[in-house]
Amino acid sequence: MLELCFDLSTCGSLRQAQHCGGGSRKVFGVIVGRDDGRPATRKEIRQALKKAQQEQEALEREAIPLGGNAGDVLGLSLGLDMGDIREPLGRGRQELLRQWYDGNDEAAGRDWQETLESADRLRALGPGDTVRIWVDHTPASACGLLHAASLLEKTGAAVSVVFLPPWRERPDGVVETYLGWGEMEPERFGHFLSREEPVPPVALRAMASRWRELQQENAPLRAVVNGQVRSVGEDFYDEMLRRHIPEGQTKIAHIIGEAIGRERPGIGDIWLAERIRWMLSAGELRMVREDPERFYRSVVERA
Repeated sequence: MLELCFDLSTCGSLRQAQHCGGGSRKVFGVIVGRDDGRPATRKEIRQALKKAQQEQEALEREAIPLGGNAGDVLGLSLGLDMGDIREPLGRGRQELLRQWYDGNDEAAGRDWQETLESADRLRALGPGDTVRIWVDHTPASACGLLHAASLLEKTGAAVSVVFLPPWRERPDGVVETYLGWGEMEPERFGHFLSREEPVPPVALRAMASRWRELQQENAPLRAVVNGQVRSVGEDFYDEMLRRHIPEGQTKIAHIIGEAIGRERPGIGDIWLAERIRWMLSAGELRMVREDPERFYRSVVERA
């Protein structure tokens, strides 16, 4: 059984989920914040660490391992909701992804090679092989599923999907909401196997056909609109950004953080940063204090 997902964070979680439980994970640190901004005391840190360890132990007790080995987890971390998709595994996509690594070319090259190897393994599958695809609510995952279908449609492999539910009620009555599988603790993945659904060959072909349509349209962006992947313009998220540009001066990181945190659009910060650059060039925003090394730390205001 191969496990397929569409981002590096979920890849890591799936590999941990294969053999979770039994005290395999420990808590080594916690982040403690205070409303008044003062640093946490040693007592508060110890209490937070103890609570985190207790929560981790509870997770360990309810863990359901997926089984398999790390080599069974494949990732197509391509960010296909953004940019040119005519050649999703070509040099142009490689260069786009490299820009997201902020100069770490070694990591970018390693991850790209793993992505190419994952695609090759999918193409090489045949009747008797099985692949389970973990799909969430992000546009990148929705696009990834369609692209994966185009790689798998002629292999004859048995394909199934596990869709991330929008929420989960905890034993204490608190409802947790999820956007991506990367937010899920490894110990919980096995609990969602009951949601696994087979993908009939006709559905796989339909998804592959939709992917080819999107490639022909080759819009700057793709978004999930009314449950369907649609081609949209590059300004699709601009109004969302504008809602989080306050009066007065503010850091770019604050604008992006508020937009992502409050509206959870499922798109990465890279595209939103590019749209802020566009707003600056169009005169909609004015640069107050530019940080030449860290764009996100720059201060802007409405023009």
